[in-house]
Amino acid sequence: MSKARFEIIFDPDAVKGYEKLDNSVVNIVDNAINRLEERADEIGKDLSNYQNTKLAGCKEIKLRSAGVRIIFKVTDQIVNILQVVYVLTIDRRDKEQVFRNANKRYQNFKTNPRKAIKAGKYSVRINKSE
Repeated sequence: MSKARFEIIFDPDAVKGYEKLDNSVVNIVDNAINRLEERADEIGKDLSNYQNTKLAGCKEIKLRSAGVRIIFKVTDQIVNILQVVYVLTIDRRDKEQVFRNANKRYQNFKTNPRKAIKAGKYSVRINKSE
């Protein structure tokens, strides 16, 4: 495993989504989060603005085998050599609901990114094994 280049910070509601996941998919999600730590700027699909959701600047990872989407934003908040990846939502792949949740959290994030990152700071790790 290569060295982490990104610090992962979870929206408090994304932590709740993670904790609700079925145990059969937690390892798949953890592996995706590990990939984010190493390559968040290289992976994921860029999202766009639509009528009901404004997620331009965010990315998504679809974990089809787990039926989960992770929507995240790579920020320019520098922490030593790390950039911050702000995970907006981890949720079942119900297309409309996951994007509505992410949109709401992203709008809050855009209003005050430092406050949003500080609020989510307590959940940088979600009981993941190192």
